[in-house]
Amino acid sequence: MRYQIWNKSDDVYTPSGTRFTAREWANRYPWVNAPGAKMIISSGLINGGTVMEFNSAKEHYKRMGAAISDEMTDAEVLAAMENFEDNPPGADEPTVEERTAAALEFLALNSLPETD
Repeated sequence: MRYQIWNKSDDVYTPSGTRFTAREWANRYPWVNAPGAKMIISSGLINGGTVMEFNSAKEHYKRMGAAISDEMTDAEVLAAMENFEDNPPGADEPTVEERTAAALEFLALNSLPETD
C-alpha cells in the first residue's frame, strides 16, 4: 500500500528527513483535528510524502473515474485510489509514437511494388 489513514498518534517523517511528532504534525495541519477528519499520508517509513483529506481525495478520484463507491471501507477506497494510479484510463491504448510507427509501416508496405 502507498497510502494509509494517519492514526493521529504516530510520528511523521517527511522526504526531507524532518521528523514531526504527532502534535507537531497536527499543528502543521490543524484541519486534522476537526471532528471526523481523516488524513491520508504515505505508508512506510517516509510517511509524510503525501497529505490529503480523505473525503475530498475520495471524491476527486471518483470524478476522475476510479472505481470507488460509498459502500467501500476506507482501506478499499485507498486500494482503489492506488489501483487507479497504477492503471490510469487509456494506459492500455497505443501511444502516439506506436500509432505513428504503425501508420509508417502501413505506408511503407503499401508503397512496395506488386509482384506476380
